[in-house]
Amino acid sequence: MGASTLLLTGNIDTIAQMSCNPAIGGLAKGQIVREIDALGGEMAINTDLTAIQFRLLNESKGPAVQSPRAQCDKKAYQFRLKHTLELQPNLQIFQATVTGLLFEKGRVVGCTTNLDIEFRAQAVVITTGTFLRGLMHVGQNKNEGGRLGDFSAKTLSNSLLSAGIELQRLKTGTPPRILGRSIDFSVLQEQKGDAKPTLFAFHDTRENNPLFHVEHTGEKRLGWEPGREQVSCWITYTTTRSAEIVSNNLHKSAMYSGQIEGVGPRYCPSIEDKIVRFADKPRHMLYLEPEGRTTNEYYINGLSTSLPLDVQIELVHSIPGLEKAVLLRPAYAVEYDFAPPQQLWPSLESKKVEGLFFAGQINGTSGYEEAAGQGLVAGVNAVQKVRGGQPMIIGRHEGYIGVLIDDLVTKGTTEPYRMFTSRAEHRLLFNHGSAELRLYEHANYHKLLSNNRLNNISQKISLIDQWVANLEKEKTKGGTWADAIRRGLPQTELPADFKSQSVAVQEEVLYRVMHRGYLEREHRQIAKLREAEKIRLPADMDYLSIPGLRRESAQKLQQLRPLTLGQAGRISGVNPADLSILMVRVAARTRAGNGG
Repeated sequence: MGASTLLLTGNIDTIAQMSCNPAIGGLAKGQIVREIDALGGEMAINTDLTAIQFRLLNESKGPAVQSPRAQCDKKAYQFRLKHTLELQPNLQIFQATVTGLLFEKGRVVGCTTNLDIEFRAQAVVITTGTFLRGLMHVGQNKNEGGRLGDFSAKTLSNSLLSAGIELQRLKTGTPPRILGRSIDFSVLQEQKGDAKPTLFAFHDTRENNPLFHVEHTGEKRLGWEPGREQVSCWITYTTTRSAEIVSNNLHKSAMYSGQIEGVGPRYCPSIEDKIVRFADKPRHMLYLEPEGRTTNEYYINGLSTSLPLDVQIELVHSIPGLEKAVLLRPAYAVEYDFAPPQQLWPSLESKKVEGLFFAGQINGTSGYEEAAGQGLVAGVNAVQKVRGGQPMIIGRHEGYIGVLIDDLVTKGTTEPYRMFTSRAEHRLLFNHGSAELRLYEHANYHKLLSNNRLNNISQKISLIDQWVANLEKEKTKGGTWADAIRRGLPQTELPADFKSQSVAVQEEVLYRVMHRGYLEREHRQIAKLREAEKIRLPADMDYLSIPGLRRESAQKLQQLRPLTLGQAGRISGVNPADLSILMVRVAARTRAGNGG
């Protein structure tokens, strides 16, 4: 967007470091990555060019819930993205730990650092991950840090608290890493990548191949042809012996011994949680995933724990194929500060401090993809704040990023929030191939993509609309081409000129034609909901003084201060009767304002 930007980080060498599994995408998360690409973000292209395995999840189901996933080379992903940032115009990277924020008259004006250097800014985005008063647990052992081997940001929390921002604690965890040559692969189930990989970036609308693009400086970034020489992951299971070991040592777990006060992720539970909550299950599936091409380190996906090291070793050795496994890094739990996100406007700007934006795990989310989506939105809106422009607010009907942010700022979260397809009421519209079509207006308005790519997307939209109309209108045996497609016409029998179009165009056209009735129903529902979103609620509305409004609703509305009637309706505890009272109140204020 052309804004002069500074990126402050405690350690430049760990920019883009994947603290947990070096994988990008997954159910709903894969769609978020494609949305990030549609809005000019870097995550998709960086994944495509450093991935070592691609898999399309839910391939046997409908396109609306199919999601791409990729296992990346941990170091290649990190190094390529660091290099990309170094080459980015208008961006300066500097290594320093932020120790506090600078405020003047209710707005943020910069920050202080551990080097006693102050940086001034017109807007600030806070992206602290798990580092805000981060504390790591391995059994009874505690170490300060946001991840193993890294530091903890200990003083920034006090700065936020002094500004009136509420903080709470959350927890997440990570499994042990083991030496690949100590694994017995002969007893494991192999999981290969897809022969034809589903990529994340929209390569069909890009003007050149980013892999072989040499910068004007003569520097060529790290990466390889997507899908080349994919590696395998491996599946194994816990045993009854594994469950016994965990059960017998629960009192030694940092989480179960009461050491950790933060709430853990419900949908990525520790092995302790699995054994306790699902005691009837004889075993739990685990994935052994390589960390990269140039390392022998493996990640045990599904074995997150905070048990002591000696118990971890015994636990790992109880698993088929891992009887002689050598641990390289212990599993650990990390607890950290987060700021309950109802304190934010939908732009991700703080309601308490003007010009201060929050993104990522500080908002209570988990996952690289959720963090990247928020970071992109917060960054765009920080620029718009400085320039006095309109913020970018992605609607719930436009994408998973819109659902994510609306859920956070409207409903909040008491546990690490993870995106699922089930969270989106309009998920039929969110097939991953349509992301740049759905978000084109935002990308165009805020100039997040090159003019060339914007033109290519615009032409793609026109071409898809044209082909949908043609197939619905043009006749063939027994009706229109669209009727024949809905009856199961093989793609090989489609018109030759349609089959000459790009795969991306064909897939989107066929999706719209095949699911026409369902999609039309979704659009009708959205049109109804849009009316509620048009009704703006006054910023100075005193909900506690509105007659007839239930006390619980009034208190929540007073605290969250929704921008529209639609957002008010999504607040937990606000019912249709409350909304009717609000509509009457708004109408009365409007009449009074007009002298009626």
